[in-house]
Amino acid sequence: MYHSLQVNLRRRLTHGLLFGVAYTWSRSMDFGSSNGTNLPNAYDKSIFYGPSDFDTRHVFVSNFVYNVPFASHSTHYIERAVLGNWQFSGTLQGQTGRPLNVSVSGVDYAGVGQGSGTQLWRHNGPVNVSKGFAGQRGRDFYFDPTVWVQPAAGTFAPRGSRNQIFGPGFQSYSAALQKTMHIIPNHENHALVFRAEAFNLANHPTKDNPVVNPTSSNFGLSQTKGQTYGADRQFQFSLRYAF
Repeated sequence: MYHSLQVNLRRRLTHGLLFGVAYTWSRSMDFGSSNGTNLPNAYDKSIFYGPSDFDTRHVFVSNFVYNVPFASHSTHYIERAVLGNWQFSGTLQGQTGRPLNVSVSGVDYAGVGQGSGTQLWRHNGPVNVSKGFAGQRGRDFYFDPTVWVQPAAGTFAPRGSRNQIFGPGFQSYSAALQKTMHIIPNHENHALVFRAEAFNLANHPTKDNPVVNPTSSNFGLSQTKGQTYGADRQFQFSLRYAF
């Protein structure tokens, strides 16, 4: 079951500027997010109902293109060739993280044998997500690990146990600078186009998903950055002839 609110604002090219802003709030719920999902309890699928594995609640994207007007219409050829026809553009994207399960792979708490899928741990209190970052030596928890307990022998975790912890989201800003050079006078359809692009311009690494294995000594901690989402700043340059 999927619900969403989508808002989109666009400004068409006016005075050399165009931009767009889009926001999506959504919520997706299911009993399993892929065709290969094995339900822990084949006789009661309702206990596995929860947020979808791909449930991303908030997504924000904005972009703009600005044709820099300076010297673009100059009557002086050298001035127009060097200082004119520059274009600046950028994209900003931010979104919240996807949900995570607390479980131990391969452990059959219910005693139903192989093929029962992932048997989850249950929580005996509110799921508090403070989104702390511990690093390699700290103990600033991303979520409270003390409320999670393994299900009693011969039982399954109840409904409301699946995908209750949402991981970190990410933010990324990319920008581009483009120069169009008309190399043949009075032939606008022949141009040399130089483009410089920077991806993740701010070089801002996002913390990685916390450890959700309850048998780990680092359970509940986010200790690294830049692995869940790519965080390296990248530059790209191109030169092409258009005709």
